Parts: sequence; structure tokens; C-alpha cells
Amino acid sequence: MKIEYAYDVEHVKTREKDYIYINYRKTNTHDVLGYFIFLNTVVGVKVEKITTRRLWMLENKFMLRLHDLIHSQLIGTNGTHIQSLINLEEICNGCEKCSNIAKKCLEYGPLRFSTLQTMTYSKNYKKLHVTDKLFEDIAEYCISKSKNKEECFKELDNTILSNISCDKLAIWVNESKVLPDEDTDPMFDHRHMPREVIDIILRKWNVKSLKLSMLHITNEQMCCIEWLRYDYFIRVRLNDPYWETKHSDLKFDHVEVSLSYSLDCVRGLGNLPLETNPPAGYNNFIPNIRRMFPTDQISMELPHWYFVPRIDIEKKMSTILQVVTMEQHQNLSLDIKFFVNIGIVKMLNEETNKEELLGIASGYVLQEKRLHCFKKSSPFNAEHGPEVFLDNKWMGRRFQVEHAENRFNFNLDVYIKEKELEEKFDKKLLQDNPNSFVRHFFA
Repeated sequence: MKIEYAYDVEHVKTREKDYIYINYRKTNTHDVLGYFIFLNTVVGVKVEKITTRRLWMLENKFMLRLHDLIHSQLIGTNGTHIQSLINLEEICNGCEKCSNIAKKCLEYGPLRFSTLQTMTYSKNYKKLHVTDKLFEDIAEYCISKSKNKEECFKELDNTILSNISCDKLAIWVNESKVLPDEDTDPMFDHRHMPREVIDIILRKWNVKSLKLSMLHITNEQMCCIEWLRYDYFIRVRLNDPYWETKHSDLKFDHVEVSLSYSLDCVRGLGNLPLETNPPAGYNNFIPNIRRMFPTDQISMELPHWYFVPRIDIEKKMSTILQVVTMEQHQNLSLDIKFFVNIGIVKMLNEETNKEELLGIASGYVLQEKRLHCFKKSSPFNAEHGPEVFLDNKWMGRRFQVEHAENRFNFNLDVYIKEKELEEKFDKKLLQDNPNSFVRHFFA
């Protein structure tokens, strides 16, 4: 079950907070209790998975009530059926109810430090979620319990226990954190993380694969700065110059990267630094991933529901290729899902004042494989959200770059909404532009 607060991210003002979305359907806040009771008593639903998102944006009184309703009506006192609970701690900051449920789940998080301290039991999780804020909290806790660097690292070793393990670790990174002294003119950016904290978690929890989620905004906006006053921990960011990042001696099966809720990182990957507003540096993203989380396989998904690229497919593809090959990667398979608007395939010729179709950027080879996927999204009407978020079918084609000598394989899967291909495209243009990019979606 998914419970979320949703608003039109392309407008500055958020919408009214008198409704939420439950499984992608609009539900008025005063109807939530009745709906949960209906699921319990009439339908007899046994909820195994609950994911919440951005509930911290709700009115405080209802937010806290919703937290308690989720526990009492969906999870139950014993949590007999629950296997996955994601993001509920953003409301309570790690209450006793949530930490007790964490013991029963196979997937849980993101962990607050208070919940981490209760995890003295032995358990293997399929997936644990953590945030960059947790890394800061751990560093500051260890500093507060020590008098020097050696004592600090002993405390770190005692804080992260090896009785917990997880097959997959999901790291949530906030792109727009601020320092306390930046309130007047904040420079939003992804902030430094303590490297040794990350490394000891990866090592002692026996992590096999990772997921990185770059998030434009979370409820953990303010940086911790006390740990920055000491030189105990190495400071790292994923958009730092990659040659400054030390190589880890660990190895992971796969690193998955979600940019579905990113603004800065996804913009930096699709545009070179000179074309973006600060913060820049995200062209260092992939090399830094391979240094901090060594792997031979990276998959990445770009946003499909807002700020979808609309201009110049050739330039976008060329820029992405330039960014991902900035470092000559050895032994890497990289897959990127790239969702675009139909308008990206054409441009206006200013001399003839006629539309022309753009081609495939050089360096790519079209693959025969045809792709499709379904993604939920619906347009907002002013401040009023849709009654339901609908599945949209996206059609895709794969464009490949292969460097056999380096064993580097890059697949760029470009997707366009099927409805846009059918309704918003003049197919007569295909006859005048036989070598166009979009022709391959119709051929």
C-alpha cells in the first residue's frame, strides 16, 4: 500500500493539504479512518507492505494522527503480516512503535538513529534504507562519546554492529540541504558525508548491492555541522571531483540509481556544468559511485513525471554520452532509462520556418530490441490533484555505445509516451526526414 502527499512540483506553491493519495487514488483526510476500517472489516485486507512519501508536508495534527492510524488499522499491535515498512519514521523520527515493527520486517527504513540503537538483535534484512542524515548523526554521536580520533573510531565500531546484515542497502541523499549559517541566502546542495561511517556500515552489514536515491527535498533539510569541526572523518560528496575520491576495496553486485525525485543530479547528468545553475559537479556522479561503491553494473532511471526533457534529442543524447564517458571506464555495464517529451524529436528551421526532425546523436548504435513500460502520472489542474494517478504506456528504443577494448557497455533506453506518439506527432514529417531519431519508434 502506498500513502503519499502529492503536489504539482512545477509550481512553487504547494496545494491544499486536505487530501492524500492512497494507492494513487485521492482520499480526503476526514475519510481516511473510514477507509482503513473498511479495508480491515469488510474486505479483510492483510497489509504486507506500506510505503509512505512526503507525509511530513501535511498539517502536523493530521500527520501524527495518520501515523497512529497506520499502526492501529493497517499494521496492528503485533504486526503479524507486515513485511515492508518504508518512510513512516519521517513523521515520528523513530518512535517505539516503528522500531518494534522494524524487528519484524524484511525491508525497513530509512532508519533514524534512535531506531538504529535498538537493533541489538540478529537479523538479515532483504533491504534496509538509510539517509545521509543518519551518517551525520552517527558521526556526531561518536564524537560526543570520545576525546580523540582513536576513541571516536572505537565508538563507531561499537555503534555499527555486525549482528545486522542486509542484502541491499538503499541510501537516500538530500540534494538541497543547507548549513545553519546560510539561512539568509541558502546555497542548496548535496552536502558532505562522513566516509568512514558509510564504509563501516557497508562492511559490517555485509551489503551485497545498493540503491542510491537522489531526492530534491526531504524533511531533513538542515546539515549537522559539529562533525565538520573535527578532522576525524573524510568528507565525501557524489558531486565532488572524482579524482579526489578514494577507491574502496569492497565490491558490490549491482548499484541501482533512482533519479525519479531529483532536480540537481538529473540536470547535471543531462547538461554540462556550464549549462546549469549551481550546484554543479554531477558529471562526477558515476565515477564517484564506482570509487565509493565499486561495481561492474550500474542501472539508472531518470524522471518520468516532471521536468521531462522537451528540447533537442540529439544534444541531450550527446551530452549524456559525454558525461558518462568523462572517465574511461573499465569493466562496466551501464544502463540508463531516459524519459522524454515528444517535442524533443523536432526543431524549427529558422530559415525555412518549417519543423524538421532530429537524428540520432553520433556514437550510438540502434538496437533491434523494442521496449515498453508503464508509469503512473496524471496532470494537476491548478492546485487540485487528479482523482487518480493513471498508468501511462511508454514506448522505448535502445541505443548502445560499446567500447570492447575497455569492456564498457552503455545502453541508453529512450522512452516516449505511446499516447504522444499517436496523438501529438505529424507522421508526414517522417517522409521528409527518413533518417530521423523518431522514425525508429514507428518502423
